[in-house]
Amino acid sequence: MRSSRILFPIVMVLNAAAVAQVPTMPTPTPSSGQRANPVMADNINFDRLRSIEMMNQRNRIEDHPLLNSKTGIYRKPSQEETEALAVGEPLLVKHAEFLKGSDTGIVKLNAEYSCISVKDTIVASEKCLPYKMPGAGAAFSFRTESYRVLRLADVILLDGVFRTGGIFQHVVMASLGDVALAGVTLNTKGMKYLVDLKPSTDGDEFTLFDREILEGVRADGFLYRKAHTVKPDSTYALRSIAYKGNYMRTVDGIVFDELDFDKRRDVIVAFRVIDLDAAGNVTIIWKRLKDTESPRLKIKK
Repeated sequence: MRSSRILFPIVMVLNAAAVAQVPTMPTPTPSSGQRANPVMADNINFDRLRSIEMMNQRNRIEDHPLLNSKTGIYRKPSQEETEALAVGEPLLVKHAEFLKGSDTGIVKLNAEYSCISVKDTIVASEKCLPYKMPGAGAAFSFRTESYRVLRLADVILLDGVFRTGGIFQHVVMASLGDVALAGVTLNTKGMKYLVDLKPSTDGDEFTLFDREILEGVRADGFLYRKAHTVKPDSTYALRSIAYKGNYMRTVDGIVFDELDFDKRRDVIVAFRVIDLDAAGNVTIIWKRLKDTESPRLKIKK
C-alpha cells in the first residue's frame, strides 16, 4: 500500500444467530363456520419474540458507550471535539468562495499518529487527550464528511503520507500536481482512470485488484495507488469504493455489523493541500465530483 506496507486486512466474520424454540400454544377452538389454523398462534408468538429480540439487541447497542450514536466510536464528532483541529480563520477567509460550492469542504488532519488507538479508545497521553474524535482526527471520510475510525475512512494521514485501508474498500489515489482545485472536473487530466475503473464483483477480484493498487498502476502518465506523499500546494484525485457487505464485530458480548454504522458509497473526490503546519498537521480543501450507489461484493462461502 505504501512505504511502510501497512495493510488493513479484509476480515470475514461469520455470525450464527441462535433461534429460540417457541413452545407450542394450544390451538383455539374455531367458531361455527371458521376454519382452524393450527400454526397461526405459533407464528404470531414467534414473530413477537423475534421483534422483541431485535429491539433488545438495538437497545443493547445504543446503551453501550462505544456504540452509542452520540458518544460512541462511530459518532459524528461535536464542534467542541473538533476544536483541537479547527482550521484557522485566515484559511477559511482565503477559501471562502470555493467553500460556497456544493459538495465541498475543508478539514485539518492530525499528524500525531501515535494518538491513533487500535482499540478505538483515546490514547491517554497528555498530547493525545485533545483529540477525542474518532480516529484521533487522523482519518477522514468524504462519504460522511466527518472524522472516522480508520476502518471506515477514505484518507488517513500517517507519517507524512496520505494512506488508505478501509474495510471492504478500494481507495485509489493519484497526485495531479499543482493544479487549482476549483477547475478540477471528471474530465481533468488524470481523472480518466478513476472514472473508468470498474468495481470488483466478488472477493477474488477484490483481492487481486487490492494487490495491484498496493504496488501501483501507471496509466495516462499518472501513478494510481493506495498511498501518496503529502506535498504542499498539491492536488490529489481519489476514488473510494466502499462496498456493501457485512463485517461482524463483538463488543462485550454484543454482536453487530460495523458497516451498519457507515455510509457505503462510491465517490470520486479531488482535494488539495493548502497548509502544512510546524507540527505536520495537514489542512486540505476538497470537493466531491461523483457520488453513486456502491455495489455489494459476492463473497464465496
